Amino acid sequence: MKKLNILVLMLGLTCLASCKKYLDEPNKIQADIKTVEQLQALLDNVTGTDPDGYDSGVAFGYEGHNATATYATDDTEITPELYKNYPSAFTLSNLYYYTLDIDNIIGAASDPLWNNEFRKIFNANVVLANADNVSGDAVTRNRIKADAYFIRAYSYWTLVNYYCLPYAQANYNAKGLPIKKTTDYAESLKRASLKETYDFILSDIAQAQSLVNYNDVQATMRWRVSKPAIDAFLSRYYLFTGDYDKSVQYANSALTSQTAKLVDFNTIPAGNPATYSNPAATLKYSALNDYGPTRFFAWSEFYYTRFTWTTSQMNIPSTNLLSMYDQTNDLRFLLLMIPNGGRRANIITPAIYRYTYFDDGSYLPSGPTIAEVLLNKAEALARKGEITTALDVANILRAKRLKTYVALTASNSADALTQILKERRRELPFSFRWIDIRRFSVNETSNDDVTVTHTFYKMGVGSVDVNTIQTYTLPVKSLRYAVPINAVEITASQGQIEQNNY
Repeated sequence: MKKLNILVLMLGLTCLASCKKYLDEPNKIQADIKTVEQLQALLDNVTGTDPDGYDSGVAFGYEGHNATATYATDDTEITPELYKNYPSAFTLSNLYYYTLDIDNIIGAASDPLWNNEFRKIFNANVVLANADNVSGDAVTRNRIKADAYFIRAYSYWTLVNYYCLPYAQANYNAKGLPIKKTTDYAESLKRASLKETYDFILSDIAQAQSLVNYNDVQATMRWRVSKPAIDAFLSRYYLFTGDYDKSVQYANSALTSQTAKLVDFNTIPAGNPATYSNPAATLKYSALNDYGPTRFFAWSEFYYTRFTWTTSQMNIPSTNLLSMYDQTNDLRFLLLMIPNGGRRANIITPAIYRYTYFDDGSYLPSGPTIAEVLLNKAEALARKGEITTALDVANILRAKRLKTYVALTASNSADALTQILKERRRELPFSFRWIDIRRFSVNETSNDDVTVTHTFYKMGVGSVDVNTIQTYTLPVKSLRYAVPINAVEITASQGQIEQNNY
């Protein structure tokens, strides 16, 4: 990738204050873009490093550091004892998310998740602004436009599920997101309504549908949008917005893919063990833990690659999450929950588990996978009262996840839904739990509502009071379901971006 592309990638919404002088020359930047191949290279830069080895400033395949996903739910447990023994294992910024803080998150130096998603949106807009004005063939032109529309929609989907209230008719007029359709820094940053934000996501998906020219997932380029990837995303979209018929419809369509395939976890070999001394210990990992980008971007379960990422790699499962698994038979527990896994961060006592997936636990799948689509379909069917079929669909996944297959069974409709939601939690911890908790609070039943409670020390501004224990609670329908927007963003927008109400 040439210098031009690096410069383009480094631009984004959060540059409004520091990069204003550079942004005053958008026409000069756009004039450097000559070919459709340049735009394709921009979109293919999924890991954030261009082919010449330069840091490009944004990675299309990864979220920014997502501390809400990995610290703010009932999937995570940092006990006072653990912190008191090993305070260096936890940054204050992550602990603010664990304790469901507001003011300290607002006052942080930056918000990597917000930053990275809006950088993706900016770069998608660069492609859309230039695609019809560069040299190149029509097929490639349509493909990159489809990718750009889908990237923009997916980033807005991520943002709306963290920084806004959950999708519900009662929240339609609540604060949504700034809708950025161009590369012009002067474009309004006023927050649209929640309903307008969801409608914008769906309109971008419709644009991608009209342009996409891959009929199936591209096995070696799963970051490029395809018809099954769009269908898989829509199975998620409609599950979250309560249209269960459409969720099943699009799940069925996605499941016709010949490329996205379930992996039998019985076939995953052992990976490289890690050995420690004082005291001696050997941690055994699956081969997935050794996967780098070349392998995990080609993970055969993906319709479309996206990953939840946190800098600490400390995904600490709660006692409650661990209790969800058959610990002698479920391979998701046996392969991914590493006993005594805190040794990686020099934690010896208490001997905590650490959840890993790819690349030493750095990257957790969050893009649409065949496993998620099966669970979307099973849940939607259960909510429609089609119990037998719902369990059959969930059991397709279980057959690939257990040492010895044991089918899910249920005595009635409510029990079937409970069993399927437990299966979803076992399959998709951390990266999906926050957004699931939010939607459970506004759907048609209260039986799936979740109250998050963390017991930890009292937090101050830049400090932890290890002499005072405090309980932190995220009640059902809490306004704190909307993550606070960083003050830097509000200031950079010259007050156009309004803070969430708390």
